[in-house]
Amino acid sequence: MVEGWQARSLASGTVHGPYSGGFGMITNNGSCLSRATRLALTVITAVVAISASAVHAQDSGQHELQEVVITGTAIRRIEGETSLPVQVLDAQAIQRTGAASVVDLIQRLPMVQGGTAESASIGGSTYGFAGVSVHNIGENRTLVLLNGRRMAQFGGQTLTGFGAAFDLNAIPVAAIERVEILTEGASALYGSDAIAGVVNFITKKRTLDRDISVHYYGPQDGGAERGVSIAGGIGDYVNDGWNLFISVGADKRSELNSRDRDFARSAIINLDKAGARWTFFNGSPRNIPANVVADNGLLADQMVSLDVLAGRACPQGSAPVDLACYYDYVRNIQLYPERERKTGVASLSFKLSDEHSLFVDALWSEAKQTSKIAPVPGELLITAGSALFNRYLAPVRDVEGNPAFVGDIVAPYRAFDLGQRINEDEADFYHVAVGLEGQMLGWDYDLAVTQSRSDVKGNISGYPGALAFARVLDSGVINPFIGPGQQSPAGQAALASINYRGYWDGGESKMQSAQWQVSRALFDLPNGRPVSLAFGLNYFKEKFQSKPSNFAQANLEDPVAGTPAVGGLHMGDQRFGDAAAAVPYGADRKVKGAFAEVLLDPFRWLELTGSIRYDDYSDVGDTTNYKASFRLRPLNHLLVRGSYGTGFHAPTVPQLKASLQSYGVTSNPYDCGAELRAIALSMGAVCRPPRTQYDVFSGGNPALQPEESENVSLGVIFEATPQISIGADYWWVGIKHAFGQLPEAAAFAAPSRYPGIWTTFTDIATATTYVAFNKTNINTGKERYAGIDFNLQGRWDTKLGKLSSQLIATNMLTNKLQLTEGGPYYKNIADYSSELDSVTFRWAGRLLASLDHGAWSHTVTGNFRTGYRDVLTTVDGINADGTFNGETLDVRLKVKSYYTFDWQSTWKPMGWMEVTVGALNLFDKDPPRSLTTANFQIGYDARYYDPRGRVLFGRISFRF
Repeated sequence: MVEGWQARSLASGTVHGPYSGGFGMITNNGSCLSRATRLALTVITAVVAISASAVHAQDSGQHELQEVVITGTAIRRIEGETSLPVQVLDAQAIQRTGAASVVDLIQRLPMVQGGTAESASIGGSTYGFAGVSVHNIGENRTLVLLNGRRMAQFGGQTLTGFGAAFDLNAIPVAAIERVEILTEGASALYGSDAIAGVVNFITKKRTLDRDISVHYYGPQDGGAERGVSIAGGIGDYVNDGWNLFISVGADKRSELNSRDRDFARSAIINLDKAGARWTFFNGSPRNIPANVVADNGLLADQMVSLDVLAGRACPQGSAPVDLACYYDYVRNIQLYPERERKTGVASLSFKLSDEHSLFVDALWSEAKQTSKIAPVPGELLITAGSALFNRYLAPVRDVEGNPAFVGDIVAPYRAFDLGQRINEDEADFYHVAVGLEGQMLGWDYDLAVTQSRSDVKGNISGYPGALAFARVLDSGVINPFIGPGQQSPAGQAALASINYRGYWDGGESKMQSAQWQVSRALFDLPNGRPVSLAFGLNYFKEKFQSKPSNFAQANLEDPVAGTPAVGGLHMGDQRFGDAAAAVPYGADRKVKGAFAEVLLDPFRWLELTGSIRYDDYSDVGDTTNYKASFRLRPLNHLLVRGSYGTGFHAPTVPQLKASLQSYGVTSNPYDCGAELRAIALSMGAVCRPPRTQYDVFSGGNPALQPEESENVSLGVIFEATPQISIGADYWWVGIKHAFGQLPEAAAFAAPSRYPGIWTTFTDIATATTYVAFNKTNINTGKERYAGIDFNLQGRWDTKLGKLSSQLIATNMLTNKLQLTEGGPYYKNIADYSSELDSVTFRWAGRLLASLDHGAWSHTVTGNFRTGYRDVLTTVDGINADGTFNGETLDVRLKVKSYYTFDWQSTWKPMGWMEVTVGALNLFDKDPPRSLTTANFQIGYDARYYDPRGRVLFGRISFRF
């Protein structure tokens, strides 16, 4: 067994560990029966109110004995008396992972797939959000709790439901006592959002320990992180009747740029396939110097570069695509953003009497993130007869002598001299819970009220207004047909004068709640075992408000000066390149709920649990959900457990009530085929140039139905020998009326298949109306997920010291989704789905081995993810000199399985000092090659792999 990953006793709930505060084999006063459960990381009640646990150590010969009691579940009990799969990671195990933050800790766990990585902020409006998705079922279906209580969702969530979950950046790792991860649905206790599972962070409290810790993580060439934390408690709760624990911390990480990693520094990837040389290029047609779209002669409707037409090579930083030069934007982006976080945690416990106590829990955080991408792209209008037109376009002829340009011309352009686009995001969060707990009239009770808020602000620079850009272009001081840095002083000054720097968009999410629950043993069965009951009530109110700036709402005539628009609201300038006015939206909802749970042991070898919950939502109606579970012990060395339950997930307030509005641009560039061209024509619009991103719109849908789910689990835990235990839990989740949006890849692959997904967008800079993708919220149909979680653990005493090991792994068996009600299912396990634009790993796992001897402790960790077939991609044939030969090939790369190894050693020369050194990705393995364009980063899939390479780290802690 690996220290810190706790297993629970089936009967006694005690844990015998070979290390102080550690993780060890389980015993039940020598009974083989309880040792069989050493793999059962935890089992909890069917309602699964996971919450803070108090750990009491006792002396047991050469081993230290720990008794772990769950204090916040619906029915108070010794932790080993329950029947559902929970994995528990304590403070020592957290340290042994080498994780610098809660984000790193959670997102690297094998059972976690599909969460938003920090790298997603590069080119995406994520505001730095990082979430957790258990079993790839979804972040907004995985409930995150702090000390067993709900918190406000992320204030930067969007009207599509992205970010409608808790942001892991808000929790400091130094304040965590333990993390409990329930890997199956729990709506019968928590209501909505718990379809996939629950992650409960339990903070330290009622402790007198004090420490200060400093850490440094150093990748090569960027991405270095440093931080400090101070934590400690005052007041002896037992003797003084009170205790206050406070933890404060800060950390800062530098940026990691694409140019610092060979595998991700360019949008051009060359490869050998089928005995020939091929190239993949995900460039942008918005180049510098500008491309232009011809409107006459043999070149009509083609996008061309004046350099290519003149027989010159494409400028540095771009590459030829047909007759145009496409910009290699990857050369100017980050792989990891710059980030700075500050956090504070406080926990006050005050004994009112021997049976009653008051508690106050508080969390505060401030996260700032700076992400940078390539200079802003957009379309310019070169007016016929203007000086630019007459100088650069009028002389151009095709091979038959026809003028290529006769009217006003659209010029896709990259405003390089404005510098990189920079997003500076700030996410502020606080959560406060005040309550009473204790015993009254034979009942254990818990009463609490909470309030939390997430406030997100996004600031930008490097973005001009579209009309402002058109004005300086018409003034003649800007020349889009020259290279970077070649503008005249007047041109540079004009660009600087329209460069908007300031607040752009944001949002605020609030939650207020009150909850009360009681539990007790009602009576004993004839076999002497109690029948226990718990029930409770809860109420919460959540509110969300989007906060777009006046610039984002098109309320300003001059965004830089802040001058109001002459024509009124939404009639002013809009952002160059993705110009569309944002519309503020906001709403609130109230939820009332009640639950009950019963637990009984009709036989010595059988435990049964049943629970039921009723919820009434002010905006989507009411729902009743239930769960039943069992725990069976047919043999002393064997445990069988299982459950069946139902679940419920309500749409977010914005998903129901937001108005239709701009939602940025597509993640990938697309060509316009015959189907889409016909749709555009029918709407009075035109297509974008080849290989171009399209505008996206989205909005709320009042007719959106809540999701309903069923979940099943069946697990076996077997003790093979006194040193080795083996466990496996099968799980299945089925969802109907799933809500979301049609993936863009599916829409552009079959434009006529899905009615109502197309709309129009008019670029105010060029007065051109383009066809656009309508990504509105819909009920997409059914989803099915299934898999097996494995857990193998062992411990041995050796001549070198105490050796412990653990293998945790998840095998995904089913991951299939419909995109429309009644439509076909799309699968993506080990096979990248173009329709879903994602892949699910068949296997993900982690093998840890720790050796403790004297003052030293060493840990080696192996992490693995199996490979898959990459996205279907068309590549172009190239000659030996790099020129195109006119051939194309559809390819699907085999993305290799990925293995990395971590190491760390800890030295405790004295009781008040601890020094740790180590390395993540010890052998500096690059991410496997992928041709996906789902991210701004190219060359690997940034959603699944860490680009930092080898990271050397050190940590020193002092206790005082």
